[in-house]
Amino acid sequence: MLTRQGEPHAFCVECSTALEPWEGQAGARDFLFAAREVGEALVAVAKGASYQAAAESARRQAGRLPSTPGEGSPSRWRRRDPARDGQLVANWVDVFTALVCAGELPERWPQTLLVDSMNFRIRTGERSGRGFHVFAAMGCDPGQAGKWAPVPKLWRLEPFAHRDQAAWEAFFGAFEDTPKVIVSDADHALACAIDAVFPDTVEHRLCEWHLGRKLREHLPDAILGDRDHPISCALAGAFHTPQAWSALVQAIEHEHAAGQHGPLTLAVRWLESYGLRAKAQIATRDPNRPNSTGPVEKALREVDRRLGDRIGSFTNRARMADLLALMTLDLSGRANAREWSDRIRERLYFAGGRPTRHRPHDDPKGVYSLIS
Repeated sequence: MLTRQGEPHAFCVECSTALEPWEGQAGARDFLFAAREVGEALVAVAKGASYQAAAESARRQAGRLPSTPGEGSPSRWRRRDPARDGQLVANWVDVFTALVCAGELPERWPQTLLVDSMNFRIRTGERSGRGFHVFAAMGCDPGQAGKWAPVPKLWRLEPFAHRDQAAWEAFFGAFEDTPKVIVSDADHALACAIDAVFPDTVEHRLCEWHLGRKLREHLPDAILGDRDHPISCALAGAFHTPQAWSALVQAIEHEHAAGQHGPLTLAVRWLESYGLRAKAQIATRDPNRPNSTGPVEKALREVDRRLGDRIGSFTNRARMADLLALMTLDLSGRANAREWSDRIRERLYFAGGRPTRHRPHDDPKGVYSLIS
């Protein structure tokens, strides 16, 4: 039998059904909390609440706040508030994420994939300077004829201790399907991973925004500040059509040879490195699909905002992956406390009220599976 939480009303506040004395909200036996508190706590951390804040809220809603210690209590009570012990919710993330995310996250790659990563570093304490990386992917499939182009959706978030080729290969190897187009920045390790995982089957395109930013960094400020200069006029749509790209190249070459602001040695060298690559992908550019990593960078900035200054608290890779899975559902508009609670309740019922063991992914003492 599932354990039951006491109900202060004689009826269900959700459906007004009369309750018998032994009835009430179902709760997991090992946690002694109702599935509703678990679901609401998972939604809270998915939206960026800390484990401590979510645990205190769950205890308050369940009426299980520890008694406040008096003046004669041991000093350890004053150093750590038991009501804000975040390990409670960390356990729930570890145990129940697989239940609420089952069948909700994508299980294949879309035809167009946007990928990027963000570095998270600990800034204070004995682990200052260490951290981890979060890889992100957004994507979309071709839209129907005569309709608006599809908007990229958040596809996957995954943490890694290092940003190297092996990590990117593991990220791309999560699904068996192969995308047709991958848009990224000029990360060498990422490019090598794409060639290794999808040999000769994927069109790897460089982000147009990154290409434009790098080119601007190699041009004098005097040219960029002059809106009437031929180079400035050609920059706006240079990566959209072959004609616009040719106009930009000609303007740079002319300024380099005989212009007032020449020679443009840095810009010419940039063209030697990326010019052929840019020209080739401009020739096959599809305006109906995303050609920049802007959407995925926006998602990563939101993840950064939600994690805040708690980077040093996330040292376990499996648990961090679960938290990012919950955030993926929330950023996709699919985080619902009621639905998650119902799913947890149903799974626990068929399992005899017993969740999997607590903290199944703990690291050995002094060993961190995530930060490097």
